[in-house]
Amino acid sequence: MRFLSCLVMTALVGGCAGIVIGNTVVINESAESVARHIVVGQTSKSDVEGVYGTPTSKSYDSAGIESWYYGSTAVDSGQATSRKSLQVQFGKGGIAIYYLLTDADPQQGRKTTSQ
Repeated sequence: MRFLSCLVMTALVGGCAGIVIGNTVVINESAESVARHIVVGQTSKSDVEGVYGTPTSKSYDSAGIESWYYGSTAVDSGQATSRKSLQVQFGKGGIAIYYLLTDADPQQGRKTTSQ
């Protein structure tokens, strides 16, 4: 854990070029590529985990809906150049019922979403 903290700090302070913090698959995703991987009403938890790996976090609401979250930040020369997050919700049967890809450009302040 200490090594990871040092690596992150070195990247942020030292100006390492082109590293990804977090999920390395999500940072390269687009609305189109996520739609190919996740089909609402068909895609299972194991399908999602097979593509994106273990989620960064999970949560459950009072209705039993499970949400998985994935996040990533691309850093170049000590500056965040791209941030992406993916949320996938699963119904009680473990099948995707909703997803949301958020793409934020820290330099431009733009944010786009697709579902």
